[in-house]
Amino acid sequence: VPEGAVVATTPKNVTPEQIDEKIKWIKDAAGARFDDIELQTLTFFVQVTDDRESVINNLAGMFGLSPEEAAGTPLALVGTHNQIAETLIARRDRHGFTYIVVQEAALDDFAPVVEKLAGS
Repeated sequence: VPEGAVVATTPKNVTPEQIDEKIKWIKDAAGARFDDIELQTLTFFVQVTDDRESVINNLAGMFGLSPEEAAGTPLALVGTHNQIAETLIARRDRHGFTYIVVQEAALDDFAPVVEKLAGS
């Protein structure tokens, strides 16, 4: 992010489309070495919930994003354990993220997701 820290405007810099562009920069710079690079993302907001839509809509409003952008930003993981696992698989397929970091406060909620994805 341009600011070097997470601030109110950060989510607007990490929409799925902007992540695609940033991954392209990495691919262009790495050339043939790209396949040797492991891409990681730091997730700041993890919420396990049965009401994914409401939480995503609240995030979207708070950060001035569309619900689709809010759902796609790697800053957030929202939904049931199954939905979060599906989101991570989709992000891996689209962006190449294979290393996911979550905040310590989310570890217990996130553990079942890790179990679901083990070996995938």
